[in-house]
Amino acid sequence: MLRIGIGLRSNNSVGYRGDNLNDKFNLIKQSFKIVDSMSNFDEDTIRNAVKPIAEYYKAAALTIEVPLKTGSRQLFYLYGDSSACIGCDQIVTYEGDPSAGGKTIITWICNKDHIWRDEDIDDINYISRSACTLSEKLRLGAMASSYYYMDTITGVSNTNGLIRFVSKLIRRGVFDNYGCAFLNIIGFNYVNKKVGFKTGTKVLKHYAAKLREVFCNDEIVSRPGGDNFVIIFRKENIDKLKKVVDGLTVKTRVNSVTIRFDLSARAGIYMVNSYDRAFDKVMAYLSNCINYAKTYSRKKIEYYTKDIENKVIEHKEFCQKFRKALEKNEFYVVYQPKVYTKNNTLYGAEALVRWYNDGKTIYPGEFVEIFEKEHLISDLDFYVLEQTCKTIRGWLDSGLNPVTISVNFSNDHLGDDELVEHIIAIVDKYGIDHHLIEIEMTETVDVYEISKLLEYVDGLHKNGFTVAIDDFGIGYSSLLMLQSISVDVLKIDKAFIAEVTGDPEKRENVILRHIINMSEELGVEIVAEGVETNEQRNNLTGMNCHRIQGYFYDKPLSSDAFLERLSVKTY
Repeated sequence: MLRIGIGLRSNNSVGYRGDNLNDKFNLIKQSFKIVDSMSNFDEDTIRNAVKPIAEYYKAAALTIEVPLKTGSRQLFYLYGDSSACIGCDQIVTYEGDPSAGGKTIITWICNKDHIWRDEDIDDINYISRSACTLSEKLRLGAMASSYYYMDTITGVSNTNGLIRFVSKLIRRGVFDNYGCAFLNIIGFNYVNKKVGFKTGTKVLKHYAAKLREVFCNDEIVSRPGGDNFVIIFRKENIDKLKKVVDGLTVKTRVNSVTIRFDLSARAGIYMVNSYDRAFDKVMAYLSNCINYAKTYSRKKIEYYTKDIENKVIEHKEFCQKFRKALEKNEFYVVYQPKVYTKNNTLYGAEALVRWYNDGKTIYPGEFVEIFEKEHLISDLDFYVLEQTCKTIRGWLDSGLNPVTISVNFSNDHLGDDELVEHIIAIVDKYGIDHHLIEIEMTETVDVYEISKLLEYVDGLHKNGFTVAIDDFGIGYSSLLMLQSISVDVLKIDKAFIAEVTGDPEKRENVILRHIINMSEELGVEIVAEGVETNEQRNNLTGMNCHRIQGYFYDKPLSSDAFLERLSVKTY
């Protein structure tokens, strides 16, 4: 749409210059070529391209008003400024076609000493129409560019934006003034479980906004994905980063209720050196560092060292060996007896796994936690169950009367809707009576996993299995679990047992005594594991705990050694 406002002037106005069509065509062509070659909106480049055209047509000023993503509009002076328009009364306004956000509007203000002719206005019309087309191209290009560099969920930079930012630092030679941090929010799955994925995404967005408030314009916050963030910060701002790791408070509203989340994080940090010129290597350092922090470390912050890198590489190689180890039967099962102290008789055992690799035995403390974090543990649990069933089948075929064997199942199974069916299939494959298998689940689950555990326990009970809760007493949800879930056995964690003394007033003894009494009233069997001394045994029996597992009676035994123990069950 072309709008023309003309102020009439006397015939004594400054005369119009002579036209040269070739000059005019080449001038317009050259200017548009410059603008068309731009990958994004650059005001200075456009000003330089527009200047010859504006001067050719004796414009006092030339403006473009563009719609923004936010719904607002922004005015740019491409030639001249507001002061150049004083006294000018011939204005031509061109409105482009409607597009997302609104119309692009181009306004030409004629020099006060000049009057545009009809053919000039026709030229301006053509130029403005073409300029609107180019402007829309640049606007859409800028939007596409921003999305290319921006994480659409949180609004902070994505990996592309991070790489672009660091590349600029490297080109300027200032990258070594910075530190790099890889942040992982601790327990963010709890947020999603509490408020749902949609609201959890809002919480993540608010958290990202809080991060941006902490750091300056010459620093960057980016999100590579999930509940992870990478921050490039000036080294002198390390204390800011530490405060962020300690915790940020995020609030969100759910059903008219404000919910507060105090979100802390783990961080792997790498301080850039003068010789660091490849950001992909820096990211590899960060990745190893955060993996170490999540898998091995008890600290929230780990600074990159070569030792950490070697440890993580060793960890990865360890996990890569897992599948082959299963195929080659490198894992084997041992059985630690459980003894009833009133008559010192074997009444059960726990199946424990060992790994024989490269001529040495590897114990669970060296691999179970790693396999849990890498979600490999489920396959190992089913492997141990199957080996145990094979062994029990062998005892039965030998005419022996087996005892109940407990098999550990990690909390990693809590996402498996077919867990109970899978257990039944393995046990039935060997024709084992279900009462000979006890399933041990770890007590350290959060309160939002208890409902899932309850579902599994009910399913196992309905199919004749007994269920034990391992490491009872070390989790925050112990009493809630005991209230919610009807388990058969509680295994007192060895951390309690190690503190048992003959002093009845000692805090640990009081707690343990009440756990034992409470369990007895609930009809739940108590087993004390990790009993190593006669003093511990006597103190436990004095508290009315008569089921014991530990080195005081027996170490874990091979299947052959346990076969002998089954023949003579009394100690």
